[in-house]
Amino acid sequence: MRPREKKKTPPIANWLASKFINTHLLEEFFGDLEEIYGERRASRGRAYANLMHWFDVLHLIMGFASFHSFKSQNNPVFMYKHYLLITFRNLVRTKIYSVINILSLGVGMGVCLVICQYIYFELSYDRFHENYRNTYRVILEEVNTDLKETSPAIGYSFGVRVKEEIPEIKQFMRMQRFNRGAIVTNSVNQLIFHEEINDLLFVDPSFFQMFNYPLKKGTLKSLFNDKYNVVITEATAKKYFGADDPMGKVLNINGPPSPGDYTVTGVLEDLPLNSHLQFDFLIPMENYIELGWGGAVKEQGGWDGFSVVTYLTVDESANLDLIQQKLNRLIAQHDNKGVVKKVILQPIADIYMKSNRYSDPGFLNSEGNMQNIRIFSVISFFILFIAWANYINLSTARSLSRAKEVGVRKSIGAFKKQLISQFLFESLWVNLIAAIVSIGFAFLLLPFLNDITGKEIQLSLLQKPMFWFCFFAIILFGSLLSGLYPAFVLSSFKPISMLGANKITRMGNINLRKSLIVFQFLTSLLLISGTYLVYRQTSFMKGQELTIALEKILVLRSQQVAIDTNVVQSNFNSFCHEMLGLHEVSAVTSSTVIPGQFGVNPYRRLGQPESAIPYTRSIFAGWGFPETYGLKFIAGSSFTEGMREEAVVIINASALQGFGFDSPENAIHQKLVIGDQQKTIVGVVENFNWHSLREPHVPYVISLSNVSLNPYISVRMNMSDITGSLAQVESKFRSFYPDQPFEYFFAEDAFNRQYQSEVQFGKMFFSFAALAIFIACIGLFAMVSYSATLKVKEIGVRKVMGASTGNLMIMLSREYVILLLIANILAIPAVVYGGANWLDNYALRIDLGFEFFLLPGLALVIFSFITVSYRTYMTARTNPVESLRAE
Repeated sequence: MRPREKKKTPPIANWLASKFINTHLLEEFFGDLEEIYGERRASRGRAYANLMHWFDVLHLIMGFASFHSFKSQNNPVFMYKHYLLITFRNLVRTKIYSVINILSLGVGMGVCLVICQYIYFELSYDRFHENYRNTYRVILEEVNTDLKETSPAIGYSFGVRVKEEIPEIKQFMRMQRFNRGAIVTNSVNQLIFHEEINDLLFVDPSFFQMFNYPLKKGTLKSLFNDKYNVVITEATAKKYFGADDPMGKVLNINGPPSPGDYTVTGVLEDLPLNSHLQFDFLIPMENYIELGWGGAVKEQGGWDGFSVVTYLTVDESANLDLIQQKLNRLIAQHDNKGVVKKVILQPIADIYMKSNRYSDPGFLNSEGNMQNIRIFSVISFFILFIAWANYINLSTARSLSRAKEVGVRKSIGAFKKQLISQFLFESLWVNLIAAIVSIGFAFLLLPFLNDITGKEIQLSLLQKPMFWFCFFAIILFGSLLSGLYPAFVLSSFKPISMLGANKITRMGNINLRKSLIVFQFLTSLLLISGTYLVYRQTSFMKGQELTIALEKILVLRSQQVAIDTNVVQSNFNSFCHEMLGLHEVSAVTSSTVIPGQFGVNPYRRLGQPESAIPYTRSIFAGWGFPETYGLKFIAGSSFTEGMREEAVVIINASALQGFGFDSPENAIHQKLVIGDQQKTIVGVVENFNWHSLREPHVPYVISLSNVSLNPYISVRMNMSDITGSLAQVESKFRSFYPDQPFEYFFAEDAFNRQYQSEVQFGKMFFSFAALAIFIACIGLFAMVSYSATLKVKEIGVRKVMGASTGNLMIMLSREYVILLLIANILAIPAVVYGGANWLDNYALRIDLGFEFFLLPGLALVIFSFITVSYRTYMTARTNPVESLRAE
């Protein structure tokens, strides 16, 4: 091989290629490749050039280029037909081994494909928008003395001023949602539904230019011609109008801030699942300002008191750092509170996956988890390598049956390179067939994944040209990786030793095979331990005794729509008294949020500067709230029916330190300030778990609110007769709220929905772990078969000498017990490090005890025993006359 400069073509690839090319052809071969490599590196970069160089070399080795060293066959087509014929003869001759090989690789590739599709889907959010690379959501960071708060809420006028003063900003769009959800009615067919808060959005007309949600009906110019226009999705149109054309029809949207009759002027196609915005109704932002709660805009110029979510589209050539500096200066000009404010531009492609770093993630129905993506990426890598390791084990296990074949072929003049090519060709075909099986298996596995995640994920990767390039590159790489070692082992046999009548030799490197088994055991142990860890942590959080009583609370949806708040309050008070008259009901209240939900409001102690506002979560509720949810008072008293709304609050123990109170008693009758309102503290309660137990206790402020703002009614009731109790509650509800649908759920279910991500993660982890263990057990079966084949005559001799079947099974299984013990030892540090790192995400967490090493190891012992015992039992039961007959 001619000398080459440093940093040229990959040397390992060149060395490998040199083993298959005649010496006198090396100069020409590498000269051409280096010239092509240089052109690729200059145009596409070093990484691309290296990848393509490896692809060219593998192309050669796998039989897609001419093997000049094969002097015996001048016709490559004949040679490949010969290889193909031998390959399929061997596959048919050893049906069981062939099926195991293909099944192992197919399942491994299929699981890897499904995981890749899931990861691709999770990382593809909002990338269907044409201009997603230059579109950003504005995040406002506010830093007080001991608090950094980040939120996508910013002043209403921010977008207008930015567009006017910063030329790099090409477009802005503002968004706000209904304050408390709404009741939507089609008065023609009397269909009526509650709609959630995130389903109804106020947007600027630029929404339809900035985002690419396909319009099925209507025209862009006429969508928002009037403040009472509404654009709905295709699913919403079917929900309210069935098969009728919704265009021009009227929907009554009843709820703050802008109730009224809205005319349908457009229908969007069903929203892509990988969109961070999931909505049903779009209403002009102008409506919110002119007819709703936009008074703060008119009074304060839209910088304080009224915030919206703002999106910006910037010029492709713009400098983002420079733009953020200009935005920060603009914010500073309108900050009169002494709070340090900073603008962050968040790419819309990052909103779904990376918004959990902000104290308020915005209008998201669900969030992604980058840590889970990394974990599943590692799992897919291990599963694929377990499958390839199985091929190596199975191929070497069959080496004895092919020894004479190699001996015969060598004795009649076959070269070693020809034999290596033949075995690599077989490896390629097995991987190709397994790849086809993997696609079919992926289609079978995908519905189970969708059931777990609650998403309708499709195998869209199959439509991407780059996927097929990577897919075939992996097949080639896997064929080489899994076939190269067996090929060299089989081609190295000497004809004389293989053709002898009774010559049996240990073939290949037994340490490599044992290492592969340890790797499979280790991976299986880690997956079992991870599954058990997720299960235990989730069960631990669900099983904790909460400081609020959720198990007997029924929650009703009630959208208070009357304009006169006194009428609403009077009606609700009457409803509560009627409910409390039922023997099934012991307490009733209303609130803006349910367990697992909360708001964040800037409460501060009277006399404290605005720059010292602590982080506090807020709940607006009616009288009876502490009694309904079982809050325990440590000072003061509860709300009473005679207290004035919006004037009194109850705080929890964590809020004492945040507001600077020395004791619960000293906090009573003190004042808190929010905006221009002062509120008196009337009670202090123990810390309560309103939020997930993955978080520590934080300050909470419960404010007595007007019931017209509270969409939820919580009823503590007797659950001994659910059917009868529900009938009583429904009867009372319909008598006081005849124009509203009766919808209910249980507070405990709402609280446990916070753990949905952990449950989904645990189910996915378990499913992939089970498949990985299945593949590993196939590999273990192969190794047992190999060991039993080598020791068949030894077993015959021992049986003749009086050994029992049990003793023989122990002898055959001993080495696998040792390998399993080694894997257990290696798994300990990995489980400790990985488990502790994952548990750091939880404030209330389990301890990593000895059980996390013992139970997974015991489970793997059971799986391994079932796998090993069958094969060893059948071997130990063999008639010694059959195994010793040749002797």
